[in-house]
Order: sequence, then structure tokens, then C-alpha cells
Amino acid sequence: MYAEEDVVVEEILEEDHSIQKLKTNGGIGQAILYKLTCSRVSVGDRIRVNVTAGRLGLGTGGWDIVVAACAKQTGNKTNGHIMKARYTSSQHSVMSVDDPEHPDYTLFEQPFSLKDRNVLLAELHSMLPIILGAVRMRDKNKKIGVILSDQASLPAGWSDHMRIWKTDPNVFVVTTGQAFGGNEEAVTIPNALQWLTMKKEVDVLVISMGPGTVGTSTPYGFSGIALAEWANIVGALEGKPCWVTRISFREGRTRHYGISHHTTTALCTFTYAPSLLILPHLDSEKEKYLRAQLKSVSMSKQHVIIYEHSKSLLEDWKKWAVTYPLSVTTMGRNTKTDESYVLGVLAAVKHVLSGNNT
Repeated sequence: MYAEEDVVVEEILEEDHSIQKLKTNGGIGQAILYKLTCSRVSVGDRIRVNVTAGRLGLGTGGWDIVVAACAKQTGNKTNGHIMKARYTSSQHSVMSVDDPEHPDYTLFEQPFSLKDRNVLLAELHSMLPIILGAVRMRDKNKKIGVILSDQASLPAGWSDHMRIWKTDPNVFVVTTGQAFGGNEEAVTIPNALQWLTMKKEVDVLVISMGPGTVGTSTPYGFSGIALAEWANIVGALEGKPCWVTRISFREGRTRHYGISHHTTTALCTFTYAPSLLILPHLDSEKEKYLRAQLKSVSMSKQHVIIYEHSKSLLEDWKKWAVTYPLSVTTMGRNTKTDESYVLGVLAAVKHVLSGNNT
């Protein structure tokens, strides 16, 4: 199904250098415009919006997407010849860090190894504010490199969280593959890792994806299966893949209760690189449940399970969250009501911040 509708802009709700959020007189009444793929509009302008998600009532909806500003020509110009959203009506060129015309291009002529560096692998976009906030509370001067892949939302501007973090001088967001709109662009994850490590000399590396992951209730039909690919890339570059475990005891779905099968399936079935699965110490009954779950999966001997005490970091993160302008939700739940989920993320953060390369 594909559906469009012509509507009129009634109000500009929000705007920055990358997006406009608009109130409209049709569709679901609000639309988001990406300035990389469409020219900015004004109140009274007629625009064409993609209303597919709204009509289907999907979780990836909430906003119509502006397809075109009617009777206008896009004036967004950029150097570079790397196309993003290729062969779609939204394709556009960017200057990626690995474009031969980019000033950092010669960096990629040098040999590169992660040399036992820990790299956090975070399936859900909601894990990022927890990771970034926790790092900030421990050391506000640490530089953080965030790589967004293209398994979920392609435009980084869809995420209000990323639009905030992109303004932080110590956070560097690189969008890879068909994803676009980071502080910088890269064609591949390995090149993003090399640029962040050698050019920006970041202290913490995270690979994640935008919001809007997909699941089909089939064993292998979910966006998070990409973590196996990320782990294999990191391992091939001699790094240490550190899995941010997806944990919840508030989940009504059996496959996600305790440790989500998204974590164990991707790790145990498709990951060849030796990896660290980092878990939090929890209340005795919950921790007993997690240990029993792990016994029931075929864990390769090359993978290592590590438990971390992350409750002290949780207190730090709660203090930070009070000052953060957005609420942090996961799967429709506020993380304040799902402490095990937050502790699972923070356990991986604590391990990385400890400098332990076990």
C-alpha cells in the first residue's frame, strides 16, 4: 500500500537546520519535512504528504512525511557524489567522509584496527539516550561516536533525541548505508568506525539504528538481526563486540520477557566473532530467571557472559534524566517503569567505562 494526500500547511510547529514539523489540514494533521530531500515551506503552502503509516495505524506513524512542496523546486544543494536513499524519489547526494572529494579521504589509505577496543552494539534506539546520558554523568568530556545503520528510520532527523545530541560538541553521529542526516555520512560501518577512531579519537563507540525497528514474530524476521553483522565487522577489525542486552520484566510478549530472543538469536545463531554479552546483577529471582534463559540457548564457547553491578550508575542516570528535555520510552513504555531494561543497558556502559577488555 502507498497513499499520498495534498494538504495545506497551517502552522510550523518546530524547525531546525534539518527538519520542519508542520500542522496541516489533512492526513493525520501533522507532517515532518526533511530539508535534505525537500525545500522548506511556509504557512499556507500546499504540500504533498505520504499518509501510508497513518492510514495503517502503525507504530512507525504519528507523522505524515512530506513528499514534495507543490509548485516549488528544491533548493538544497550539497557537494559530494555519494547518493543516499538511492533510486527512490528521495535520493540525494551527500559529502560522506569516504567520498574521494572529502578532505579526510586520505585517512582511509592508512591501515586500521580497533585493537581490542570495546564497541557497544545497541539494538533499540531508546538505548542511546541511556548510554549517552550515563557516559555524560561519569565524564562530560568523554567523546562519543554514534554510528546509525539503515535497518530502521533512514533520516536521523526523525529522532528528537539525535537532533539534540547532534548539537553536543562531544558527540559525533555518523549515518551509514542508506541512512542520512548525521553530523557526518559514511558509506559503510567499517569506514565510520575508522573515521571516528582515527579522526575524532572518540572515547566510546556505539553502533545502533534509528527508531522504527521491525519484528515479524518469526525466528529471524527482525531488524535487530543486524547486530550479528555489526559484531562480525567489529571482530574482523580486532575489536570487542559488547552486546547491550535487551532485558525487560514488563514485557507481555514471551519472546521478549527477561532476555529478548532478539539478543540471543542474533548472538547465538549468526555471530562468528567472539563477543561479550553483558548483563546486570538484578534481584535474586530476576537474575535466576536470566541465568536459566541463558542455559536454554546454545551459547558458543567463544562468547563470554559478564555480569556487572550497574545500580550505582542507574542513580547517576536518573539524576541526568531529570535534566533531559525528552522522556525516554521503549516499546511504548516509559523507562521509569522498566528498571531492568535500563540496568541492562547500563551494565554494558559500566563495562566499557571501566576500560575492561575481557
